[in-house]
Amino acid sequence: MKFSTTNVFIIVLFFFSCSSEKEGNHSGPLISKVDIQEDSIEIIKSYITTNTTAPEKPKNLINNSNVLEKLTEYGLKNQETKVKITTKFGNIKIRLFKDTPLHRANFIMLAKRNYFDSTLFYRVIQNFVVQGGNSDRDNVAVKMARIGQYRVPDEIHSHHIHKRGVIAMAVHEQYDIPESEKDKRSSPYNFYIVQQKPLSEKYMKKLEKQYKFSIPAKNRKIYRKYGGVPHLDGDFTVFGEVYSGMSIVDKIASQTTDAYDRPVEDLFITVEVIE
Repeated sequence: MKFSTTNVFIIVLFFFSCSSEKEGNHSGPLISKVDIQEDSIEIIKSYITTNTTAPEKPKNLINNSNVLEKLTEYGLKNQETKVKITTKFGNIKIRLFKDTPLHRANFIMLAKRNYFDSTLFYRVIQNFVVQGGNSDRDNVAVKMARIGQYRVPDEIHSHHIHKRGVIAMAVHEQYDIPESEKDKRSSPYNFYIVQQKPLSEKYMKKLEKQYKFSIPAKNRKIYRKYGGVPHLDGDFTVFGEVYSGMSIVDKIASQTTDAYDRPVEDLFITVEVIE
């Protein structure tokens, strides 16, 4: 039986309003904080339920009870901080932050276990983000089932903002949930890279009014110079930054997409640890 992992994201995703304003080379959607999300747990449950032979002994799987212990232990033994995402357009090199040790360890582990191979950038929005780490191929569900169903405890830091070029993890869909009750633990599998280019002061004021929040002065300066998506700050764990290959990210963001923001032509990736 075939399970479409990408389609699950699409079903509950993508309700947003767009801005018609163009500011130089910048125009982009005003997107809800909860638009970046995941529901991989249901995919794994479905796969395990319909397969009589478990892919791996349960004691070896990661779950929400042992995730802190397992990722902490893995991180101590695997201290690499640089990875390379290979695409048909070229390579994207990313440096992972040491002060988000659980997310760093999780991403390094998935790369070393070849999880990301044959996944793709399945959601692409010009002047926002490119999102990847999943696929509707059966072997991706198999890989998930062999690793586990879990969420990574959030490691949100105020100094890691959503400026252009950072990488962060998706979270579970949480429509109509009060801010104080939101579960900000991360998907272990689904990541996104911020592609949005420099913002004008006028546009930032529009975001503040739309989402009823305030951008600190020190962050405004960064967003004016580099770009980013400030309305996502505080809700998602930013755990690394592109140091080579942002032109490749821009190329990916420029691809033709369907009504669900999925590229018409599949953009498969591989991820490897380089240092």
